Amino acid sequence: MKHNAKKLLCMTLALTLLFSSLFALGASAAGNDTVRVVVKNNTFTAQGGAPWTGVLIDRKMELTAEDSMESVLERAVQSSGFAFTVSEYGYISSVNGLSEYAANGSGGWMSTLNDWFTADATTAYTVANGALTAGDELVLQYTCSWGADVGSLYGNYDTLLKSLKIDGASLSAPFDPAVIEYDVYIGTEEKEITLYPEAANKNYQVRSYLNEFRATDESAYLRRGRAFKVTDGDSFYIGIGNPAWPSMNAYGGVAEQTVYYFNVKYRAVKGDLDGNGVLDINDVTKLQRCLAEFEALSNKQLAAADVTGDGRVDINDATKMQRIIAELE
Repeated sequence: MKHNAKKLLCMTLALTLLFSSLFALGASAAGNDTVRVVVKNNTFTAQGGAPWTGVLIDRKMELTAEDSMESVLERAVQSSGFAFTVSEYGYISSVNGLSEYAANGSGGWMSTLNDWFTADATTAYTVANGALTAGDELVLQYTCSWGADVGSLYGNYDTLLKSLKIDGASLSAPFDPAVIEYDVYIGTEEKEITLYPEAANKNYQVRSYLNEFRATDESAYLRRGRAFKVTDGDSFYIGIGNPAWPSMNAYGGVAEQTVYYFNVKYRAVKGDLDGNGVLDINDVTKLQRCLAEFEALSNKQLAAADVTGDGRVDINDATKMQRIIAELE
């Protein structure tokens, strides 16, 4: 009776996850030609007189062959029911009643493309010239201090990373901007991973490369937030501030680039069933789906799933995995 109750619980969870996954897959397929657009004001407060604060827009927008950063931003704002104004000089001057200089003489709108404050006007980054592609992230944000309060630092030549998030793999140690070489662990011999590097100074572009740092090859770098495959023995590089790359800080002098190096290594982790190098709740879910007979595991996965070491894969392993994740064991 207890066995049946446990199996029913696992089946219910598995069905919920299955329908969620199917919905996510459908949404993903429908959004293959989209970019993410975020419009926000986190610097000018309501107490200071701002007409609105926080995130105004966070949505996906379809790309057309004629699009530029500016046209996508304008369409996203206006189709959401808000006003969008471009000045006579060609820069974005007002969004939903929040205008340049409304906060002070240093206030205005600035935009990033994949977390980089672009060196040229938003009209210069287009689908036609390849500077704007599906999967990109555009963020339009308000500054009260010429960009310094949102990570755009003029006259600052810091080319370190501020942070690094990696989906699908784990670092050999917590990320430290001063440490430039790491091992990266994957739980299968081949794995898709995604990089989310954040520059200390977002006026400098961040570019990532697989197996070879080809700084002058415009077609070689991996765009931020785009998944790519790695195998045991691969390496990848993350560079910031190379003199060959555009930057708003180039007028003040040439910065010394920083390059981080990562060695990809296969490392089996007990309980790691999805191969991302760590034991987490996704692994528990995968095991529960297996126990409910909604998903089959490979022999390697079954060996990894036996966290109790009793030679069987059952609900006790799922319980132990949850206790380990919760740091109870």
